[in-house]
Amino acid sequence: MQSSRLAGWMVFTGILLVLASIGLLKSVADDWEQANGPLLQQKITVNAGRSEAAGSTPGLHWKDAERLAQRWSPLPMAYSARTQTAASSGSNAAHTDVFGVSGSFRDFTAIPMVNGSSITQKPVDEHSRVAVIGARVADSLFRSTSVAGKTIELFGVAFTVIGVFDDEGSLLRTMSDDGVPDVLIPITTMFDVYPGARIETIQLAVKSDAAFGVENKASEALRAIGRNPAEFNFIHDSLTFARLTQLRFLLLTICMWITVVLLARFIVRHIRVIYDLLRSRLITDNWTDALRNERSRLTRHLLAVIIMAGGAVGLWKLTIFRFDVPPEWIPEQIIDISFYMDKLRSLWQEQASQIGYLPPPHELIADAAGQLTVKLFIAGAMIGLPLFLLGLRLWALERIALSIQLQRLCIYVVLSAVAAFSAARSAGMAYRIEPLEYTVAIALFLVSILHFNKGVTPSHGKNVS
Repeated sequence: MQSSRLAGWMVFTGILLVLASIGLLKSVADDWEQANGPLLQQKITVNAGRSEAAGSTPGLHWKDAERLAQRWSPLPMAYSARTQTAASSGSNAAHTDVFGVSGSFRDFTAIPMVNGSSITQKPVDEHSRVAVIGARVADSLFRSTSVAGKTIELFGVAFTVIGVFDDEGSLLRTMSDDGVPDVLIPITTMFDVYPGARIETIQLAVKSDAAFGVENKASEALRAIGRNPAEFNFIHDSLTFARLTQLRFLLLTICMWITVVLLARFIVRHIRVIYDLLRSRLITDNWTDALRNERSRLTRHLLAVIIMAGGAVGLWKLTIFRFDVPPEWIPEQIIDISFYMDKLRSLWQEQASQIGYLPPPHELIADAAGQLTVKLFIAGAMIGLPLFLLGLRLWALERIALSIQLQRLCIYVVLSAVAAFSAARSAGMAYRIEPLEYTVAIALFLVSILHFNKGVTPSHGKNVS
């Protein structure tokens, strides 16, 4: 009785982890992509790092950024500077992250407005002292989000609030230490009231077919305005998105291969049955009589072989994908220990050189998304799948009836989907699982149950637990 309950919990936990991991892996990638604004992943982000040149200041002045925008034209570009200061209104004050942004900032970063308007090109050109504030800042200063037209003080200067945006963080933003600004002001105005500001983040739109070579183009544009590309960190957003999504496909591929291997074992069993049938018949009959006398059983087994082989091929075609490996991690020779040692050494040196470097929100969110996808993959592939298979093995040893196992499977799948959906919603993400994922997962669950129950005679005394 106890072992049966343990097996049930193992199966349920395994199903929950597998379905939750598959769905949440897609949700994380989609959430990160949507945070990039209307351009989604068709851009490259350039972040100012630690300057290596003597007397060189990290980041750009806004006039340098304008020159860079001209070099990048006709493709759009956005840039931002940030600093921390107190925002106040009357006796109320709040410590805020203030971002000076260009007019095209909202095309590159999702800023969901609660009311009012965002920063456009006109206030940037006119050096207007206007601000768009987060809902939490609005609540701290005014106890309301309907504050358009009211005045706040930043850097000792009065700014007129023209809009309020939703700054409630999703799980990714929480993991990235809330990678969302508190206040947005025109970039030109920031340099007027805070001359020490520097543009730290530049986002360059790229063509959809320009996945390769775009970093070199961005480096050339920086050299053209007199800046060393080595002082900047480059994030190619489409490659980041591809690396976020490939762990989901890798998990699906693992599920597919487990299913295919189990189907192959079923196929071998049916072929062996066909062989034994014909062999026993051919002792007394010729081929024609043997086929005629056993045509019913032979047809059933042949149909089973064809259906399972077709299912295996279909699953393989549904889940096949190209695993992305950065070119710089591919050695000329497969076995080259010195190559990998040099790469690890370069990573350590890079980490040491980044001491004191404060990543901008976009980079923080990308890092958080990468860490979360790895954890979800480990939960599904290395914990969920083994638990599920071990639970099925215990069910088989307990001789639980196949019909009971299938009933529980249906219940567990529904409960797991509901639990995963609830967890995603509570984390501020949408739980998305497509027919492809359900097809692969359900095929794995069903084939695994059938595989572990082959040749098991149910013990009805242990069916209820």
